[in-house]
Amino acid sequence: MTAQQYEIIISRKHELVSVPGITLHELSRLCECHLSVAKRLFAIGLIEPQSTRTTPLFDRSAVVRARKALRLKRDLRLSFDAVALVMELLDRIDDLERRL
Repeated sequence: MTAQQYEIIISRKHELVSVPGITLHELSRLCECHLSVAKRLFAIGLIEPQSTRTTPLFDRSAVVRARKALRLKRDLRLSFDAVALVMELLDRIDDLERRL
């Protein structure tokens, strides 16, 4: 079986990340945040793994979602709980717009 690769372009960086997925350590590096912050995003359910073997593995949409959450936290000076609420509301808006 040929291993797939995700192509991730962030902040003028071009990196290939091998599948089966992105580990929490890789996610924190790609999001340019501390590992404890990435763990917190995972713990409060802002990012969900694609598989939960011994270590959770994420797809590239988790990187995009985590970076969006971190921008909200930084730009609006929100707590993690407030970011979770805002992200949930944004998800609902996206869902409603798709239904229209």
